[in-house]
Amino acid sequence: MTPGRKLMLLVERISGIVLPERELQRLTEWAMNRATVRGFKDLNAYVDALRRDPDSSEWRVLLSRVTVKESSLFRAPQQFRCLRESIIPELLESGRKTLRVWSAGCARGEEPATMAIVLADCLAGTDVQWSVLGTDVDADALEGARQARFSRRAVRRVPPEYLDRDFTIRGGLYELNPDLRRYIEFGSINLVREPLEVLGQPFDIVLLRNVLIYFRKESQARVVRNIAQLLAPDGFLLVGPSESLMHVTPVLRAEERMGVFVYRKCAGGVAGGASASQGTEPSGNGAIDERPKPAPRSETHDEPGGVATNPKALALEGHRAEKKNDLRTALRCYRGSLYLQPDLYQVRYRLGRCLEAVGWTGRALAEYRAVLEILERSSEETLEIFDGTDFPARETIEVECREVTRNDP
Repeated sequence: MTPGRKLMLLVERISGIVLPERELQRLTEWAMNRATVRGFKDLNAYVDALRRDPDSSEWRVLLSRVTVKESSLFRAPQQFRCLRESIIPELLESGRKTLRVWSAGCARGEEPATMAIVLADCLAGTDVQWSVLGTDVDADALEGARQARFSRRAVRRVPPEYLDRDFTIRGGLYELNPDLRRYIEFGSINLVREPLEVLGQPFDIVLLRNVLIYFRKESQARVVRNIAQLLAPDGFLLVGPSESLMHVTPVLRAEERMGVFVYRKCAGGVAGGASASQGTEPSGNGAIDERPKPAPRSETHDEPGGVATNPKALALEGHRAEKKNDLRTALRCYRGSLYLQPDLYQVRYRLGRCLEAVGWTGRALAEYRAVLEILERSSEETLEIFDGTDFPARETIEVECREVTRNDP
């Protein structure tokens, strides 16, 4: 076995992150250079040193190299709409006087900042005490998160009223105001290796979005099981819009709210299945794929033509599958494309059509609403592959989405 492959396996054992095969050469080249800088005689010696001391400072450098940092505030806006209009009000109705939120895998702090904005809005005028904890395995990313300064691209989905109220522009970056930053704490934790009990009291809401896709199935189950133990009674867990926890854990119940699937801790400790009133998670979505999706390093490092990291290629594959009526593949590809490039309104429209075709009306409506939000912000991004007689023009898409959501509350 080559030292580069040994390093890939070691990264998985220590962090749970499964690197895609195409990363092997780049990781090997990076590690060889790093070994030289650190004074090791060769790559084998560097890997051996990492194996002997999983807590060494060198792991901080390595994990910073392999983890994903590209994100934005209000990513997957339909989930935050669900939090604002359904989940948080319900938690307040239960008589809670405190709300604790955990953003697991928070990268540079975009998600904790979003939650702080949403909570401040929902809890204004109440005496409810609240806090947000952001954790990540990448200590360097956490240093950036503590600064709470974001690029224009990172805040492009923030509603204008929040952008004006909650941010100050400094040096071309958008800095979250101190009156919100004081509610956010950050800490480093390895979800796979470290005991999560150190995080303290139970959480009412846990965000674990687009984290599990980089773990193997057995690691996914263990992490979700451990997180479920930290959820307060009737607490909520949210994963990424394209993820599912079916068959991963029996202690969380899937519920559909406003076109979004959320997972709720069962009072008795074992899920009895979603009630008819809440909806049942579509079996066609399946469990999270056992083979994790390749992690995009950043938008500038995506491999040209690499299907797994190229939103255009994924969208094209999805469109081909849809034409063949292979809706399962189409859904997977469209979701993957939108994960990489969320403002592709054409792809989001096609995703809505596919969801509607398989009977997932709530999710379809959420996608149509998201299309309208994108078009209203004038932030839409167009793919030329959809230009043609078999695909509606922008104006037609907008009209169709407005019509289908007209009577939707």
